[in-house]
Amino acid sequence: MRIAVPSTGNRKLSNKIADTFSRAPIFTVVTVDDNQISSADVIPNPGEKLERGAGPLAARTLKENDVDVLLTIDMGPGAKNILEALGIEISIVDEEKSVKELVEDYLALNQ
Repeated sequence: MRIAVPSTGNRKLSNKIADTFSRAPIFTVVTVDDNQISSADVIPNPGEKLERGAGPLAARTLKENDVDVLLTIDMGPGAKNILEALGIEISIVDEEKSVKELVEDYLALNQ
């Protein structure tokens, strides 16, 4: 399973979640095997600086990187519809934690 978190920073699992999906600077993508974190990668968000169309571009970027689940604080309805159509599960979180903490919380709730 691959879990993406819109993020700020460049420290992978220590990155903090960004306050928005479409214009986050990066996505930290965590690979999970047997309910354990096995790796983490950082990919730039090509929609970060776009005035329009950021959501669809960010959603396609996640699909191209084989993301199964998105953990995010906020998301517009257009991006939500596109992610759902692409088969990416969306989980809204309400805490500003590190990527590692958010993924571990998600895994604990979805065993």
